[in-house]
Amino acid sequence: MDDSTLKILGICVTILVALSGWLFVYLNGKATAARSARLERVNRQLRDLYGPLYARLAASNRTWSAFWDKHRPAHGRNYYFGDDVDLSEKELETWRLWMKTVFEPMNAATEEVILKNIDLLESDDIPNAFVDALAHIAAYKAVLNAWEREDYSEYASVNNWPYQELLAVVEPEIKKLRKQQKKLLGG
Repeated sequence: MDDSTLKILGICVTILVALSGWLFVYLNGKATAARSARLERVNRQLRDLYGPLYARLAASNRTWSAFWDKHRPAHGRNYYFGDDVDLSEKELETWRLWMKTVFEPMNAATEEVILKNIDLLESDDIPNAFVDALAHIAAYKAVLNAWEREDYSEYASVNNWPYQELLAVVEPEIKKLRKQQKKLLGG
């Protein structure tokens, strides 16, 4: 090989090495940015949607159990209202107090978490448990409004609180997201 061929070969190798280095930096930067964006989304899902929902579900279930144990201990874990349930005026008054001051504020907070963070769902479909919870909360607004007018003809939502269904959606999702978070953080 003559000198000009060696020079051209040297230039080509230099260009190839430079392009390879640039390509590596570009692809590595792109992968790092994608991982960083995914970590940010996972963090938001945990912080703004699934974490608060999971905590609210645990707290509301614990609150319901405490309420039930104190005010209906002899009645098992059945519904507070029903065709075969006979409640005294004092029990109805207690229910209204707890509903207005404890359960409804918890429901309102749950509703806000779902509605403000619905974009953080992985699926394009809203889980039925979320729709059922929102329907339960909306229906109770009519009941509470009637109570404000001293109309006590209704005491319950038209649908039950979907605790088990919500838990079946939220619990696996939070576990999956925590696992992804740990992996993205290099754990």
